Amino acid sequence: MALVSATGANAQKAEIKTNMLYWATSTPNAGVEVALSPRVTLSGVIGYNAFNFPNYKNAEGTDMNPKLRHFLVMPEAKWWLCQSFDRSFFGIHGIYAMFNIGGLKLPSFTGVSDSRHQGNAYGAGISYGYQWAIAKNWGLELSAGVGYGFLRYTKYACGACGAKEGDYTTHYFGPTKAAVSFSYYIR
Repeated sequence: MALVSATGANAQKAEIKTNMLYWATSTPNAGVEVALSPRVTLSGVIGYNAFNFPNYKNAEGTDMNPKLRHFLVMPEAKWWLCQSFDRSFFGIHGIYAMFNIGGLKLPSFTGVSDSRHQGNAYGAGISYGYQWAIAKNWGLELSAGVGYGFLRYTKYACGACGAKEGDYTTHYFGPTKAAVSFSYYIR
């Protein structure tokens, strides 16, 4: 597949996109990005996962009700090294999420195998990415970011009707964004 240049008089003014990594977690998502100047864009992505996974019994015989329910909003301002929607960019992003996660068969260090966490997350970070035009109106973007997150949540025992274990807050430093996005350019 030959790559196509996004430069020139027909350069895009906006794009709609979806992050394939979010789809891999069963999270439908969509984003819009608009050019504010020749090298600055503003992006917004929304993801919503309303699904419960099939119930199962854990090793102790407890009925588990696994879920990865969440609503995510991630705005981002990007500064492009060449021009908007073309090659490398640096970004500053914000994060807001409501979540209800637990009972998933994940490594124990995640804390969501044997308990359920329900609450809100707020954060911000910096990112780097690269975008290729892969056809006349289509693009592929890879990006990753790191930053800070503040989580306020209630923890429950992980059974189907688990008892409340307490209210918690957590400060998080680390990865805050990962994206493999397909885009449709609007010229």
